[in-house]
Amino acid sequence: MQFVSMVAGMTEDTFAEVISASPRKIRETLFARLNIKAKKQIGLKVHGKLEERTKKLHERLKGAQTEQENKLCEELMRNWLFTKRPLLKATLDHLGVKNDNGLVDEEPAFFKDLTSEKVNDLKGVLAAEHPVEHIKLYLEFVGVPGDALSSLKN
Repeated sequence: MQFVSMVAGMTEDTFAEVISASPRKIRETLFARLNIKAKKQIGLKVHGKLEERTKKLHERLKGAQTEQENKLCEELMRNWLFTKRPLLKATLDHLGVKNDNGLVDEEPAFFKDLTSEKVNDLKGVLAAEHPVEHIKLYLEFVGVPGDALSSLKN
């Protein structure tokens, strides 16, 4: 359950960003499927309701156990990473991989060969512009081995 564990390990702020990156229809479908209802409230406190619902969703997904939930977490991550194109581009540029603003035509199999040293070097280059948690999530998403990621701390 690789993607469930990624979501479970996120900070609340990053998870809220991940959820916000998904289209509203997908978010609302997800809330409905997991029976997370919005409290009826008069006024303009929409963001407060979303924040509360997002926290509940994060808690539910931390305990997810089905392959369907894992695929859902993968899709949430994919949507979020699409909004992180500067991070993707900077990573691929540093690794010398031809890309179109962070997107590649090939499967990113080359990530599986990254060593701890290369990951640390990459962190040194990217950390000035991007949160370490985001760097780690991206590298984890594309399949960098766990031992190479062990030096990255949020």
